Amino acid sequence: MTGTVLTVSSRAMLEACRRLGLDTTAILAAARLDPARVEDPDGRIPVPQMATLWRKAYELSNDPDLALHAIEVLPPGAYRVIEFLSHHAPSVGASLTKVSEYFPLINSIVRLPLSIGEREVTMTVEAPANPAVLTRPYAEYTMAAIFLRTRAITGAPYRLTRVEFSHPRPESTREHERIFGCPVLFGASACRLVLSRATWDRPCVAIDPTLYDILDSHARILLGRLPDDQSLIGRVREAIGAELRGGDPRLATIARRLGMSGRTLQRRLGEFGIVFNDLVDELRFAAARSYLAQRDIAATEVAYLLGFRAQSSFNRAFKRWSGQTPSDYRRSPHPPRTIAATTSPLR
Repeated sequence: MTGTVLTVSSRAMLEACRRLGLDTTAILAAARLDPARVEDPDGRIPVPQMATLWRKAYELSNDPDLALHAIEVLPPGAYRVIEFLSHHAPSVGASLTKVSEYFPLINSIVRLPLSIGEREVTMTVEAPANPAVLTRPYAEYTMAAIFLRTRAITGAPYRLTRVEFSHPRPESTREHERIFGCPVLFGASACRLVLSRATWDRPCVAIDPTLYDILDSHARILLGRLPDDQSLIGRVREAIGAELRGGDPRLATIARRLGMSGRTLQRRLGEFGIVFNDLVDELRFAAARSYLAQRDIAATEVAYLLGFRAQSSFNRAFKRWSGQTPSDYRRSPHPPRTIAATTSPLR
């Protein structure tokens, strides 16, 4: 899992756990999270740590509906700009549109595409770059939060037509039906909130067009300030690629190229669930295939070009990546195109 998530959902879950009498210190320790970081209203945490946090909470609470119960104790204004913007939206549909548009301020991975039809409107909760992020707890919390918060904020207590979850039907669905107040389906192809077009067009009560425009502009500025995950990763790839051509693709060298310390680079990549040595392996494998495709370059020279100190080290690494030795790869009419999973740095 890669990316970062605003801490608000994790704070709400921890508050629910406190009310249940659970040891939140143990939950934070399991995820290796500093309490101050989670309490920071503008804080963000890596997705892997968030997943560990929720997993430990479920383990200690023994509450299969913890995510639904957590959203019920979420304080007003927890999502700040998005909530204030939704409060002054002219309609239910406008409110949900802004939630969809600015959701990256909350979670940089999950997207909320809208499908607006003549009779129904569907909001899908998806993570195309990393579907594993949409665990049952996260999907249930997110969809309940969108519904309950927008219904309360807009002053238009609207109803949903149905809710669809992609995870299997749990043993009890009573809490799901109570929270959403509509048919709840499980085992669907995607996670969706569905409402009628009439509900989508329903006017809101507290409308301030001027403040709405100001808040919209502010949210757009915040969105533009979000770190570009792919930009950093792309720059790291380029730097590694440059060093592979007879250079030194070590962490410290690449970090200097990017104007930061090795520790900082490692931390920033870690926030997206990426290991530096895995990027080196991936690019070395791609370069190795390119060199080996040129029959006039000896395998010993390929090893040298990729920074290996010995031919035997290159042979072992290539076998780990592709399942073949460099010689077998060259003899193969259809060599493999993808790198095998790597778990350790090259030696």
